[in-house]
Amino acid sequence: MEHGEHLEVSSRPSTLNYTLPFELLGEIFSHISDDSLDLRYTIFVCRSWHNAVIHHANLWTNITLGYTFLARFRGARLPDGDAFVRLCISRSSSLPLRISVYDSGCLSLYHKSDGVLFQEYFSLVNHILDSNSGEPENLFQRCKSLSWTFVGDISNIDLAARTFTSASFPLLEHMTIRSLSVVDGYPSVGVPRLPRLREVTLIDHSEESIPPFFHDNDFANVEKLTFIATSIWMDYDVPCIRRFRSIRVLMLKADSFYDDYLETLSDPLKPAELSLLQTLTLSGKVSHHILNMIRAPGLREIEIEADNTTGWNSLVASNLMHLIGSSLERLRMSFSKEMQETSWVEELERLIAEAPPLISVWVSPWMVRCVIGKEWRSKLHVTDTK
Repeated sequence: MEHGEHLEVSSRPSTLNYTLPFELLGEIFSHISDDSLDLRYTIFVCRSWHNAVIHHANLWTNITLGYTFLARFRGARLPDGDAFVRLCISRSSSLPLRISVYDSGCLSLYHKSDGVLFQEYFSLVNHILDSNSGEPENLFQRCKSLSWTFVGDISNIDLAARTFTSASFPLLEHMTIRSLSVVDGYPSVGVPRLPRLREVTLIDHSEESIPPFFHDNDFANVEKLTFIATSIWMDYDVPCIRRFRSIRVLMLKADSFYDDYLETLSDPLKPAELSLLQTLTLSGKVSHHILNMIRAPGLREIEIEADNTTGWNSLVASNLMHLIGSSLERLRMSFSKEMQETSWVEELERLIAEAPPLISVWVSPWMVRCVIGKEWRSKLHVTDTK
């Protein structure tokens, strides 16, 4: 009897969920995932969870056509994938959308031996995007953030070209492009259609085509650019940085093996004149060839971050001297404790000696003790970043 009573009590549905305010439930669910498809795990738990998920429009604004989506809606369920996207558009009301086309997990699908599986998935994405290109209330009209990972052959690039040519992006502010590699001679996507674009992230970008895939005017109003290179073969289009002539914030993230490749270039990289640039962030070991091409007369702040895995960083004074100029006011550095104290302190001193306008240096908490007693410290505001 005691065991039976215990089972009876344990099997009763908890009333704790019902005491949570409706708005709070929706806020909690918004932190579960950036993929609306994951809401299927919560929608069938109980009625209160169901209502919270269904009626919070912001929970349906993330549409990710990635690995999870493609694996779920394959074969006979292909039509359900299209229906799910339309459901997200409906339930998200009129809120701005965040759209992701493919992701890093899709790369493994393309490299399947027969390629049949990827072609099946590609046909689904192709259908969804093409069917939403010409409608007044399509997902691109409401798209505020777009992430596109290029996988596969030229057909994937053709799909993107059709999308950018036929669709309008009046609300687009943030765009991430990963692994775009366009050969010379591929046509540009056309006239500017990105009037509100403010932030761009390029990952392993190799846009060699003439004319370029994106029109220069598409990038004219961008204020922040993040350029990430993780493959030695994706270094060719680093000079595209100069196309972003209005950026105020630039982040470069790369590894040291680019030096080996860039040393073989017969001609130096053409300078990138970035007259409005105010903040430059260097993450990992950025090639000195890339740094030497940047011209930023109004630069006010340099941030130097060490790579979390290797500990590599870009604090080499000789590579940064031309960036110091007469306007630099702040220098921020974030290194791990494994860094050799003597190396970074010596490089820091060389930079400070060449930067009369410098008024503050921000470092990791453990680094503060390493500069105690330095003569130049009394002239600057030195503090940690915590």
